[in-house]
Amino acid sequence: MTIPERRPYSSPVRSARARQTRAHVVATAGRLFAEHGYAGTSMRRIAAAAEVSLETVTQTGRKADLLLAAFRDGFAGNPDAVNLDRVVGRGTLEDLPEMVTRLASGVRGSLPIWRAFTTAAMADPAVAAVRAELAVVRRAEIKERLAEAGVPASDRLADAIGLLTSHEAYDHLTGVCGWPHENWVEWTTSAIQAQLAGG
Repeated sequence: MTIPERRPYSSPVRSARARQTRAHVVATAGRLFAEHGYAGTSMRRIAAAAEVSLETVTQTGRKADLLLAAFRDGFAGNPDAVNLDRVVGRGTLEDLPEMVTRLASGVRGSLPIWRAFTTAAMADPAVAAVRAELAVVRRAEIKERLAEAGVPASDRLADAIGLLTSHEAYDHLTGVCGWPHENWVEWTTSAIQAQLAGG
């Protein structure tokens, strides 16, 4: 007698519920990281805020994994924060002030999670590795956009534009130096124009 082979059980409803729970945990973790920082956000705190068990949170990943997922999800929902298509390689230089304004809004909105991400990178090698990887990807993306616009795409020019439009630059000038948001937009627009003119 041959025993039929069991097919693995797969429930679309259960899979959808698991995805929703994970997304909820990641979104809750992102909000807490943004509000309380990396050190001030424990796995228990995430579980309590998400109204799920600690086991559910730990099954979603380590604390660093949750931060990285929240960081990426936050940017996916706010493409202006990382997508420089509107700043270099798309449109014309006359559109640059509007483009930088849109990008600045994205940077400002994602600044709290970026701060938590940066702090975590100082303490966690896995987060630091992702941060370094993001810098390489950002340079490559900027060079690609510059090349599409017919601008000689040197590492130096890409790095300069990357720095000008970075969270660090925004945080330093608006947070530390006290510049109004509009002044940052104006200065960044002029600085990008100068970089593009100088190539």
